[in-house]
Amino acid sequence: MIFIIFAARLTTKKQKMKKTLLFALALAAICIMPSCKKDPAPNNNGQGEQPTDTITNGNDTIPDIPIVTNKFYFGDTTGMTVTDYDSILNYDVMWRPFILDLNGDGIDDIKIATYFDGPMAIGKQQTLTLYCLNQQTEILADSIVKESFIHQETVITNNDDWIVTTHSYNYSTCGKTTEDDQVETSKVFEVFANDYNDTFGAEDHFQSGNAILFREDIEYSLFDSNESNQTVSVNYSKFIYNCWNFPTNEEKYIGFRINQNGNPRYGWLKIKLVPTWAWGDEVVDTKLIETAIQKQS
Repeated sequence: MIFIIFAARLTTKKQKMKKTLLFALALAAICIMPSCKKDPAPNNNGQGEQPTDTITNGNDTIPDIPIVTNKFYFGDTTGMTVTDYDSILNYDVMWRPFILDLNGDGIDDIKIATYFDGPMAIGKQQTLTLYCLNQQTEILADSIVKESFIHQETVITNNDDWIVTTHSYNYSTCGKTTEDDQVETSKVFEVFANDYNDTFGAEDHFQSGNAILFREDIEYSLFDSNESNQTVSVNYSKFIYNCWNFPTNEEKYIGFRINQNGNPRYGWLKIKLVPTWAWGDEVVDTKLIETAIQKQS
């Protein structure tokens, strides 16, 4: 009788231990789930502040990623230092160019100068050039291979017993005169003419160099006669540059980048090439409207 009671008690104890073990295993399985994980301790040195690398939005944690601006819009002055000029460089004033220190470090960065002169046989002509004055200054431009076209012909006529020989030479950046014109290729450093709200930035091509913005078309004739044999020789030459010129009579933006101690700063020149009343579209005055440069961070 005593043995039976002891066996019954032993059996009951084993069942209780089995139940306890099953309950412990179930609790351990539940605690493996994410809901039982503790929140990470904030990096706050015990002062109750949020970690320095996170910001909170309600119950969510969002990484605080710094925003780097690499794209700009011409005319958008946000974050820019703007200087207004409204100055005019006349087409024939060679001694007074625009010389600009764009970042205010005491070193000149860009010059825009006009040249108005030429051989006596041809006469004066205008060339307008933009110069980068140091290697740290780059403009939004590129060296582009372009085609130009040369047309040559000789015509002989008889006029009152005089023999007139005319040699014509026509150089054009705009197109062929006839299909058999000679084609030449040239590498041209071309400044890009940009409009308001066009984008520019780190992914665009900037280059340091000197670029011709405008060159006047040239047309002239040279005569040589020989009265003893009644002959006349005429050399007629024409050079058409306007298809490679910077746009005229429109406000345009020229982008630039200045690399100072490894820190690039972006900006623009706003200019307008204005045809003159005296010479029509053949020559231009240069109007500098404003410059802008990214503020230092």
